[in-house]
Amino acid sequence: MNRIRITATLGCLDLDAQAEFPNEIIVVSGENGAGKTTLLRCLAGLEDCQGQFQIAGDVWLDSAAGFVKPTEQRNIGFVWSDAVLLPWLNAQANITLGVNHGDAVWFSQVCEALEVSPLLKRKPAMLSTGEAQRVSLARAWYIKPSLLLLDEPFSAQAPDIRLRLRQALKDLQQALDIPVLMVSHDVEDARALAQQHWRMREGKLMAEVKTKPQDKVMNHE
Repeated sequence: MNRIRITATLGCLDLDAQAEFPNEIIVVSGENGAGKTTLLRCLAGLEDCQGQFQIAGDVWLDSAAGFVKPTEQRNIGFVWSDAVLLPWLNAQANITLGVNHGDAVWFSQVCEALEVSPLLKRKPAMLSTGEAQRVSLARAWYIKPSLLLLDEPFSAQAPDIRLRLRQALKDLQQALDIPVLMVSHDVEDARALAQQHWRMREGKLMAEVKTKPQDKVMNHE
């Protein structure tokens, strides 16, 4: 079981988030300024916060004990609303940057699922916004993260691709069996993906809403 019990004061926002959750896809929604992105940044270790944070039995934050695990040691995959790729590297090099395990089978599976296989030799300047976003998603999955944080990861995708990416997200989450926290304003994302649906209001994480995605996850023989 994974646990979050954190508070933070950032500008005029007072963040208060407490939850326990299994390895599921969780969609986080709320109005602009409700604290959704701030929550993800705190979990990634990019903002100062207080409390406790534990993933798969591994403590990442225990402020009472004065312990904060550095971001680079948390094995987090994250994709923000704007894709951030190194412009001097092609898509393949961006995806594999800093990864030592060199899993060719997993690399092919991720690239095929996220529809970036034809893009691997292109540099970011040659990619559309949607293509760059999918390369960022591939990079986040390829590291085999313990936790995946997504902030509007499908915002630049055409409707037909977005449908396929929802299925890809479910398949990849099932393959790694990790928690995925996804911020989205799209009600269809919550309907199709959310095994839990969390709502935020004025920095407060409201009682989570249990739900069941409508679309079925494909079985892999």
